[in-house]
Amino acid sequence: MDTAIEPTAGQDERRPVNVTVTVNNQPVILPGRELTGLEIKQAAIAQGVPIDTGFQLSVKRGNGRYEVVDDDEQIRVHPNQEFLAVPPDDNS
Repeated sequence: MDTAIEPTAGQDERRPVNVTVTVNNQPVILPGRELTGLEIKQAAIAQGVPIDTGFQLSVKRGNGRYEVVDDDEQIRVHPNQEFLAVPPDDNS
């Protein structure tokens, strides 16, 4: 007799966590809490934000300043975090 063992409440279940952030003032739902800069841009593009993967991504920090996030840089995101993506030749 084959019996499937199912996890019960209280056991370590890893559920995907969606985090909503903004990219260029548009809401983007990210599939997890730790992503690379490239993964954040790809999620934004898939959800209709008019950017491309060549754009430079920055994250808004507590002091109101933006800090560049490289494509291969892993970043821990939190709800309502603000990102800005601009073409690489835009110095604004």
